[in-house]
Amino acid sequence: MGRRSNRLRPLGALRKIALLCGWLLTWAASAAAADFTPTEMYQPRELCGFALKVHPQAIEHPAELALCLDELESQLQNIRRVVPDRPLAKLEQVPIWIEWEVRPHGAAEVHVSAGWLRENGYNPDKLYAVEINNCRNFVEWSRRTQPWMVLHELAHAYHHRVLGSRHRGLRTAFAEADEQQLYERVQHVDGRYERAYALTNVDEYFAELTEAYFGRNDFFPFTAAELQTHDPVGFLTLQGIWGPPVNRPERGASP
Repeated sequence: MGRRSNRLRPLGALRKIALLCGWLLTWAASAAAADFTPTEMYQPRELCGFALKVHPQAIEHPAELALCLDELESQLQNIRRVVPDRPLAKLEQVPIWIEWEVRPHGAAEVHVSAGWLRENGYNPDKLYAVEINNCRNFVEWSRRTQPWMVLHELAHAYHHRVLGSRHRGLRTAFAEADEQQLYERVQHVDGRYERAYALTNVDEYFAELTEAYFGRNDFFPFTAAELQTHDPVGFLTLQGIWGPPVNRPERGASP
């Protein structure tokens, strides 16, 4: 009995350690989950047919928030002017969350992983939503080089909410562009030549080309005409996904 008892003691200790580790992991997950601001604390707004959720910290900076909302409105109006009805209706279902400064070196993003949100202490309601994670950077970067930043992020949301992450046409077009090195060294809007952001992965390929297809991208090809010549497979793929761009009059404009 004595020898058997001696063997059981270490197992009991290990069991206690395992239980303690499990408790610590649970506590850490709970603490991380508690880091985010509950959805009901955000101020709901509507802008150009899109639902906004504005963080209280952003509201505490009225001048900067006003600039952010002005820039957002301008971009949403441009999106509504050129995107066809059917995909536009899908884009309008994507909520836009506005934070004051979640990321010091960020501007906007889309969250497509529930696991990532959970593990990083983010509000799970942000899944498949656009997040402006830094009001000031969003305005500065948009006005400097990325006037279609919001469409870029909405394209990510459309990719995962509507098309599916494994869309065959996009994967084929991306693979061909990569194989042909179409984006290995292209011009940036600031004049530099470098590897295009579109080569990051198929997600960025779709979002970057969508900017050029409907508006203007910060990497070559900058416009739809340049895209059609430079990457005809990519152009036709986007045309099949989005349909031909439209040209609606601006709201309030004379007919």
